[in-house]
Amino acid sequence: MSSEELFLKDAFSTKFKFGFAVNDAIVANERPELTDIVLRHANTITLENSMKAEVISPAPGIFNFAPGDAFVQFGKDNNMFVIGHTLVWHNQTPPWFFNDENGEPNSSAEQLSIMDGYIKRVAGHYAGKVDAWDVVNEIIDDDGNYRETIWVDRLGSGEAVVRAAFSLAEIYLPDTELYYNDFNAWRPEKRDGIIRMIKMLQKNNIRIDGIGIQGHWGLNYPDLALIDEAIDLYADLGIKVMITELDIDVLPITKEGQIIGQGLMDSRFELPEFERALDPYKNGLPEEVQQALTARYGELFELFIEKQDKLDRVTLWGVDDSMSWKNTYPIPNRVNYPLLWNRDLTPKEAVSRIAELSNKE
Repeated sequence: MSSEELFLKDAFSTKFKFGFAVNDAIVANERPELTDIVLRHANTITLENSMKAEVISPAPGIFNFAPGDAFVQFGKDNNMFVIGHTLVWHNQTPPWFFNDENGEPNSSAEQLSIMDGYIKRVAGHYAGKVDAWDVVNEIIDDDGNYRETIWVDRLGSGEAVVRAAFSLAEIYLPDTELYYNDFNAWRPEKRDGIIRMIKMLQKNNIRIDGIGIQGHWGLNYPDLALIDEAIDLYADLGIKVMITELDIDVLPITKEGQIIGQGLMDSRFELPEFERALDPYKNGLPEEVQQALTARYGELFELFIEKQDKLDRVTLWGVDDSMSWKNTYPIPNRVNYPLLWNRDLTPKEAVSRIAELSNKE
């Protein structure tokens, strides 16, 4: 079976939704062959960046809904399940959210008012148009405690942020699914912290409909057993479980584990002596690494199919390698190969591999 004989959304239609993160260029059909891949293979889409706060509201009283509107219309025109991403996140949120006009930090009351006003305006604009929202993104640390983010600092605690965000989303988005989304959500300590947070919401009768397990993974991590266990434990909470932001890093260091922060952003790591070690595939991916990538996607989708009764969706974080954030993070200007389509938009062997797996029950 070739990848072109069976579109992935059809291959998995009885198992789970399948989709991509898309960007403004795909929505605008600037590269028709790339947009065509999305239309043929996806039944759900997430907008990678243009529904984040820095784009929607870069300054007080300024709202830029045009990119998000185009994305929503694109999804609806093509009968896709549309996810808004994301309402409350410490990254890609402009400074005006957190400081008054004199540059002084907001009080907790002022910060809550900012959150209320923003969610009311944005949720109200998209109510009835977006099927689901990632309400809160990445607020639990690897140790299971709340991260020390600027939202947590201003509102006083992580629990205050989460309770407020989901309570407001529930008010302004009564007919929209509400999700929490995070990376390393398979790691036992972090997983247990997320479970505590979800149970806290449920105990307080605050609606949460699903959890997104971000799949920013590598050739060698995480262990499948940890993903398996995480899916089971989240599903036991009675909410939807999704694999979101899936990509497989093949480059040195990051194929072994997820690195966050600015530690490797220094330009010294782009010098020739580091480049040889950290960015070895500028001229193409060796066949043995390509095979390892195919095998990794294969074993992951075997697990997803095994867990189909507990998985609602699998979303790749991009379509072809050229659009992946993994080319620029955590080290800038590397050439990575984490997605299912090559830079020339030919499908990788992994596409055929996972399509073939779809026949398994």
